[in-house]
Amino acid sequence: MRDPLNDPLAERFLQEQRTRHGGPVTERVEAGRVRDYALALESLPPEPSRPVPPLFLLTLGRTRRPHLNRLPGGTVNANDEFELFGDVFVGDEITVETTVRSVEKKAGRKGDLYLITAEKTYRKASGELVARRTNSILRWE
Repeated sequence: MRDPLNDPLAERFLQEQRTRHGGPVTERVEAGRVRDYALALESLPPEPSRPVPPLFLLTLGRTRRPHLNRLPGGTVNANDEFELFGDVFVGDEITVETTVRSVEKKAGRKGDLYLITAEKTYRKASGELVARRTNSILRWE
């Protein structure tokens, strides 16, 4: 983890992210949830013997009601990178673990911005790594 530049606001944003993501979250991939995901994308759900769409993993391990206990200011997604290593099926239990990797101060037109980069890993109950997501957000006060 990079040093947040001895910047009190960077430290606050870092702590906010660590609190928000806490520890690992384990969820079971449910058929109804996969169906709802597919229908929202106007596609057919996969057959029971087929893997779920890879980006379905985005629905797992999400913080519910993220606006609660949030610092003032705004946030926008800056980048996502995905690495896919294995298939996920209905019934699998997936553990999502988030690690904040860096907080970097950037100059914006209207003030300072903070680029926060986190890594999420997605593992089956067996420990098999099925995906990795690197997510960057821009945060400001």
